[in-house]
Amino acid sequence: MSQQEPTHDAAFPDPASRHTVIDALLQRRQRGDLSALRELWDQIYAEVHRMARHRLRAEGTNRPIDTTVLVHELYLKAGDVAFENRAHLFGSLVRMMGQVIIDAGRRAQLERRTGTSGSGEGIRLDVQELGFSPGSTDLGTPIIELLDQLDALAPRAASVAWLRFVGGLELEEVATCLGVSRRTVVNDWMFARAWLHRELSARRPDLIPSKRQDAS
Repeated sequence: MSQQEPTHDAAFPDPASRHTVIDALLQRRQRGDLSALRELWDQIYAEVHRMARHRLRAEGTNRPIDTTVLVHELYLKAGDVAFENRAHLFGSLVRMMGQVIIDAGRRAQLERRTGTSGSGEGIRLDVQELGFSPGSTDLGTPIIELLDQLDALAPRAASVAWLRFVGGLELEEVATCLGVSRRTVVNDWMFARAWLHRELSARRPDLIPSKRQDAS
């Protein structure tokens, strides 16, 4: 795995060529070629690092893990998965990222002996994206649970939500990861947000609505 951080933020140069390379590496990995994972990681390292940086920035000052360690943990976890395609690859990495952060927070909390409150109970998400007041708290865990449910209902929309909402990728980046058009991503994201808003409202009638943002 590359140990150097990406030198720029230029996202997804020549996406068609990269898709071909990544797809070939995924096929090799499915056939049991362990060396394919290292080559695959070199191809996607910049995107993974960007998602990790975004995710940890959202955690504020009480980050339970730093970006480099988080990316390394993801690499280790990825070694146990034979990803089916690009959507499965990036969607799984975002899911793993959330779990690594939650586990790291719980470990840090235990070490500090601060009981069961405070950081470590979940991950912080921008609930304004779902149409709720920024003062709404303790929503990280139920949102993750709902995303898992959405995955069974509408897998592509769930992948869009994971990459956009949890991973912090821009719409164009999500489209490139999943191999679909930007318009498809916009539509899926609108559906996912509406579904999440409805389900969260049913679970938490105490939530305060706020003005929803458009998909862009």
